[in-house]
Amino acid sequence: MALKVSRVIRRFVHYGPLLATFIIVLVTIMTLTCIMVSTPITSFKLPNGRPSWQHHMTLGSFINMTVFLCFAILTSFHFLACMIHGPGYVKNNWKPEVKDIESKLQFCQECEGFKCPRSHHCRKCKRCVKRMDHHCPWINACVGHKNHAHFIRFLFYAASGCFYGGTNLAATVVKIIFYGSKNFIIAYYFNSLPKFVILVFSCGIAYGVSLAVGFLLVMQLRDISKNTTSIESWIIRKAEWRHSHLGTTFTYPYHLGSRWNNLTQVINMSNFAKGDGYTWPVVSGTDQYTFTEEQIQQKLLKRQRMVDHVITGPYVTNWFSRLTLANPLLFCVCNGLDEQYIAVNKGDKVLVSRWRKRWLYGCIKRKLKNKDGKLVEKEIGGWFPRICAMETAEQTQKKVE
Repeated sequence: MALKVSRVIRRFVHYGPLLATFIIVLVTIMTLTCIMVSTPITSFKLPNGRPSWQHHMTLGSFINMTVFLCFAILTSFHFLACMIHGPGYVKNNWKPEVKDIESKLQFCQECEGFKCPRSHHCRKCKRCVKRMDHHCPWINACVGHKNHAHFIRFLFYAASGCFYGGTNLAATVVKIIFYGSKNFIIAYYFNSLPKFVILVFSCGIAYGVSLAVGFLLVMQLRDISKNTTSIESWIIRKAEWRHSHLGTTFTYPYHLGSRWNNLTQVINMSNFAKGDGYTWPVVSGTDQYTFTEEQIQQKLLKRQRMVDHVITGPYVTNWFSRLTLANPLLFCVCNGLDEQYIAVNKGDKVLVSRWRKRWLYGCIKRKLKNKDGKLVEKEIGGWFPRICAMETAEQTQKKVE
C-alpha cells in the first residue's frame, strides 16, 4: 500500500498533472466567482455605519452553480482515478502457460518477459502496459486497460465543464464591458485591470481546453467504437498495406461486429474496461494471437528496411545539446518533453528506422544491468542528431546496387 501511495505521489509531481490541476482550480474559482457576482444583493449598513451587502441565491443561480460544481467534481474525480488506478501493467516475467505459444508472442527485453496480446512497452513507465492506448503527459501515466474508462469520462467532464464555465466567464466579460459602470457588484469584484485580465485569460483557457479536449474525446470514441487503440489503429493501417501487397486480406480480430458492442468493452457502468487484460473476445476465423503474429511480421519487415549508420561524432543526452540542434520553439512544444533520446559515441553502429530534419531514430546495442544486477546486451532505441552519423559504406553500396 505504501509503495502504491508513493508511486501516485511521484506520478502527480510532474508538469502535466500540476498544470492540469492549475487549470481545473483556476476555471473553478473564476466561474464560481462570476456566478456569485450575477446573484441579486441587498444593501445594508453595518453597526459602524459602513455600507455592505448580502448576496441572495436565486433558484437559477443555485442550479447554475450546482451544474458547474458537478462538472468540476466529476472531472477531478476521474482525473485522480486515472492516476491512482494506473493503466494496468503486465506481470513481471510473464509468460504463457503453454510453451508452444511463446513463438506467437513478442518478448520484451526491458521487462524480461513476454508481452501479452494487445500490450506494449512504455519507455516512460518502463513497464509493459495492458491494452496500451498512449502515454498521457497530463496524468503522467499511460492510458491502458485499467484506467481507459476513467480517462474517457475525464475527457467528457473536462470538455463539458470548461465549455460551461467558459460560457459563464464570457457572460461576465460582456457585462463588464457594457454594464460595468452601472453594476456596483461587478465594479467591486473586478475593479482593476489585472483582475479583468485574469478573467479574460480564464475564459480563453476554458474555451481552449474545451476545444482541445473535446477533439481528443472524439478521436478516442472513434477508436473505441472500432475496439482499437491509437497504437492499434496505426498497426492496422500498416497491416492493410502489407496484406494488399501480398494479395491477401487482413481481418482485425477484436472488432465485435457493432459499434455498441465495441463501446461497451470500455464504457460501461463499472468504470472499468471488460476483461482481465490478457485474453480478449475475438471474431471467428481469428485467435488470441492473430494480431501479435501480425506485429511480429511488421517488425521483421521494419528490421529489413533499417539503414546502417556509423556515428562520426559523440552526442550526450542533455537539454542544452538538444536545443542547439533543434528549433527551440518546436523542441519545447513537441520534441523535447516526452521523447526518448540515446547517447552515442564515435564509432558506434546504429540501425536507423525513422528520420526527421535534424534527428534520426535508431536502435543500438548496449550492455546494461538486468533486474538481477547482471550485465546483459540489450537493444535500446531513441533519437540522436543527424549530424552525428552517416550511412556506412556497405549501406551506400547496397543502394548503388
